[in-house]
Amino acid sequence: MTQRPNWGEAQEAKPWRDRFWGRQNAAMERRMTCFSLRELIVEARLGGAAVGMGRDDVRRRLGAPDEWGVEETVERASIWRYGNFELHFGEDGRCWMIFNDSAQAGLNAGPGRTLELWLFADGPDDSVVSDRLRADGLSLDEGIECDMRRLRVGAAKLFFEHSRLAVLKVMG
Repeated sequence: MTQRPNWGEAQEAKPWRDRFWGRQNAAMERRMTCFSLRELIVEARLGGAAVGMGRDDVRRRLGAPDEWGVEETVERASIWRYGNFELHFGEDGRCWMIFNDSAQAGLNAGPGRTLELWLFADGPDDSVVSDRLRADGLSLDEGIECDMRRLRVGAAKLFFEHSRLAVLKVMG
């Protein structure tokens, strides 16, 4: 899985956010954002942000990140965290992956955001998830990857460990 960098704290985000965006946009950031697992898995979008978007577009949709790698400034950080969802940025400043490897510990959208769990609300096992995805008319590719069961739905890969969702990975 991904190597974890040292994270900057959300308290560090506020001065940058206020300096970068000013008071008018700081108020906009406080609006409630919903992270929908259906939107993430089916549409490859998280709260309106999508793979392929630049940092400025992501920031406009999600606000300042809760955390980022402390070895970098937020403006140049390769990973932004919103709760335990990670948006990974390339050298070109565009998001190339949305990632979460905290599913078994509990998915978390972070402060000021809600999380719509969709078909994962009751913590179903991998066979129930694949049945529900098919019932929704979605085509699946099933296999083994990284020693875990994998379901691929479009650009999303869902990895299961001991029959429980462990990792969500969405790439363009």
